[in-house]
Amino acid sequence: MKKIKKILIANRSEIVSRINATCKALNIKTVSIYSPEDKYLKYVFDTDERYPLSKNGYSAYLNQEEIINIALNAQVDAIHPGYGFLSENSQFAQKIIDTGLIWIGPNPETIKLMGNKICARNTLLSKQIPVIPGFYLKEINQETLKKIEKEIGYPIILKDPNGGGGKAIKKINSEQELKISFEAIKIEVKKLTGSTELLLEKYIQNGRHIEIQIAGDSQNFVHFYERECSIQRRHQKIIEETPCNFVSQEILNKMYETAIIAAQSIKYKNIGTVEFLVTNDQNLQNSNFKKTKFYFLEVNTRLQVEHSVTELTTGIDLVALQIEIAQTNLLSYKQKNIFRKNHAIECRIYAEDPDNNFMPSTGQIINLNFPDDPFLRIDHNLEENLIINAFFDPMIAKVTILGQNRDNAISKMLHVLEKLNISGIKTNIYFLKNILKTTKFLSGDFDTQILGDQNFLHKLIQNITTSDRHSYIAATAVKLFQEIINKKNNFNKNQNTNKNWRDQLWE
Repeated sequence: MKKIKKILIANRSEIVSRINATCKALNIKTVSIYSPEDKYLKYVFDTDERYPLSKNGYSAYLNQEEIINIALNAQVDAIHPGYGFLSENSQFAQKIIDTGLIWIGPNPETIKLMGNKICARNTLLSKQIPVIPGFYLKEINQETLKKIEKEIGYPIILKDPNGGGGKAIKKINSEQELKISFEAIKIEVKKLTGSTELLLEKYIQNGRHIEIQIAGDSQNFVHFYERECSIQRRHQKIIEETPCNFVSQEILNKMYETAIIAAQSIKYKNIGTVEFLVTNDQNLQNSNFKKTKFYFLEVNTRLQVEHSVTELTTGIDLVALQIEIAQTNLLSYKQKNIFRKNHAIECRIYAEDPDNNFMPSTGQIINLNFPDDPFLRIDHNLEENLIINAFFDPMIAKVTILGQNRDNAISKMLHVLEKLNISGIKTNIYFLKNILKTTKFLSGDFDTQILGDQNFLHKLIQNITTSDRHSYIAATAVKLFQEIINKKNNFNKNQNTNKNWRDQLWE
């Protein structure tokens, strides 16, 4: 057994800080990498060693050869991919293994198999695991249209079979819309993942998105209960919680069992997430699909963004577990020894403008204030004067709170969001607060389409508190004033110019 003494974290920002924290607790040295835009971020200085990447922006963290060369030069023992970027790239995983380094994640074969939704569907169908009715296609013809009408019916969903994260996915309401949209989606999919075929599935109305956290060593398998992830915007999660209080324990138990069967069927190694869509029987017209209340969606072969709610309620460090399995090839946990207590909720903080169709927000953070709570966890890499740019995903922080029960967790989260201040840019903080206050959220009367209801969405956006608006206006004023002072100071330093500083200011 090769002991892991040094890890390169092939990612950026808050997930690097998260993995680094566990490594420090395990006395493992860490190496970070950074693009030019990330040179001064906090995570870079928190690790033991740091190395620059040659490319800019998002593409810097996709340069497999450069990352592996840095790992070899730094003489690390293993590479942890975090989430996003190369975390579910089977070729990257295989290259790392071929160099003699340890890959902290599932086997490349598993990543490849589960990364293709068509292969994943077929594999799990063979184990009698229920999947959403659907099939894949390369082109639209009369035979395809008849098959859709006869076996599935509209609405349907078109997906990238190799994609994820809410990208290259579209709801189709009619045959005419399918004919119009098919080629455009196919082109988008080709650009994203290179796939020449699409996955077509029945669009399940009023479904809940619930996922089961699993772990295995290819022989033994356990679960760490469920996460409720139904509050989504444009197919991307924004609020997650555990436990799910709105699905019967009987159904949840069956989902735990099914998740374990799925892990066994592919001899899963390391941690992962089995995702399901839970629905009421009456939502499906075809009687062939009324035998169950949940359907397999996909297996995420990586650490999830929302892993924090599982960690807070089980007390188990999932990153430490990843490292342990990668190092020993053994799963040390038994199902009977895994318990869950209390209730946890996570809110994702995005740099975006809800007033402007959630467009990404860029600029400089002027004021930053994080509230205190003994059961609060905020994953971030933010600092005052930090420039938020458009090079990366707009998620800038995760706020997770633990409460005695769901009502208590919601109350505490509202208090945290009320005190949380990130000014100078626009964020979705007030939008999250408004969701948490709604009767629908409080009562559990929601599904994955709730934010697709334009009337409901409009009310959430309109209910901006005066303090929220004033906070942004005040920060903007401070920012403008600072720019004026800076330009005046720059003018005073330049004694050779004949321009008046006011003229210089408005250039």
